[in-house]
Amino acid sequence: MSKLLISIFYSDKKLYEACKKELIKIFGDILKESKAYSFDKFTKYYEKEMGKGLVKRFVIFKKPIEKISLNNKPIEKNSLKIKLIKIKLKTTELEKKFSKQGKRMVNLDPGYLTGKELVLASFKPGTNYKEKISNKVYAHKVLEFKGKEAITFWHTFPDYKEKKKFFVGFK
Repeated sequence: MSKLLISIFYSDKKLYEACKKELIKIFGDILKESKAYSFDKFTKYYEKEMGKGLVKRFVIFKKPIEKISLNNKPIEKNSLKIKLIKIKLKTTELEKKFSKQGKRMVNLDPGYLTGKELVLASFKPGTNYKEKISNKVYAHKVLEFKGKEAITFWHTFPDYKEKKKFFVGFK
């Protein structure tokens, strides 16, 4: 079974708490949550849209992705990547809900976590390292797991490289 992972970055803790409540309503209880860390030290990419002082956390949900429903409808029993597309679209709706003047105040990056890999959903295409899973969504394998070791790639985001131990050991 696969666990839903959502990385959340923001600058306003109250906004984070409100967003987290919405995520729990949609996806169920949280299994594990990382400590907040400065995201600004890893990139300035989001500064123009979201400002400075960005903080990031990882949240892993208890309910396996296979049992998550959206809009009170079960997600069809199909591939994990199809479910990831639907979850990405749902989290994008939530980002818009918390936006101000067309700018995101919170960024939600969903993915799935298995004993073998961590894969994120992205709207940004890659060259040869992302798999196109719909017209708009790409699957980006960020980490691979072998035993208690997390293996990174040249395209693994720097913060995932630094925080990789957080993800080890999930099945």
